[in-house]
Amino acid sequence: MRVPADKLRRTVWSRNALLRRFARNAGGSVAVEMAFILPIFAAMAFLTWDAGTVYTQYNRALSNLYSVGDIITTRTQDVTCNQLDAISELVYDSYAHGNWARRIQDGDDFQADGALDFRFRIVMIRAETQPSGTVRGRTEWEYVRASQTAREPGQLIDIPNEMRIDGMRYVHVEGFIYLRPTFNYLGIFDMNPDPDREDGLMEMDQFFPIRYVPNIDLIEEPGDEFDAKCKG
Repeated sequence: MRVPADKLRRTVWSRNALLRRFARNAGGSVAVEMAFILPIFAAMAFLTWDAGTVYTQYNRALSNLYSVGDIITTRTQDVTCNQLDAISELVYDSYAHGNWARRIQDGDDFQADGALDFRFRIVMIRAETQPSGTVRGRTEWEYVRASQTAREPGQLIDIPNEMRIDGMRYVHVEGFIYLRPTFNYLGIFDMNPDPDREDGLMEMDQFFPIRYVPNIDLIEEPGDEFDAKCKG
């Protein structure tokens, strides 16, 4: 059965008109593009926010670890373990409270061995010239809030070249900071390079010259004996 020519022309024209209308309708193509682009923008925004939390954590921890050295080096008298405990807890509270970056929190988590994301060691060091002519540091006392035991006083340690001034005394603060970005919570990756490491991801190592007073000794008082975290 032959289709009349005029009816065939109308059918072709109608089909072409539909195709033209479909081509002019960009709604479908926009939806496809958004399906590809939106996840990328969302991921970039999330990564930017997550990097901000890590940066905030690190800066807050670093500034508070520096304040430990500043407080001790401006003391005007000898210190006890109890006083160092009070200073340490004050500094930790300043770090932990108001810290909007995500942290590991479990009640009063600043125990004798510190908190997971905030641990440190404080050492009083005197620079001494050795018989060989080299200048090394001799530890006078040590206080730790980390998963370590305070060392006995009297050990010789290496100190930076700029600290090698015979007779000078320094407070050495060695801090351990464990940063936990949100990706760690999601299990995508772990920033800690060693799963068995407990102290932290980043470290701070700073010497503070004694100010205002010639001596700051760690003394023992009744009820405040030296222990694993405090040796004088």
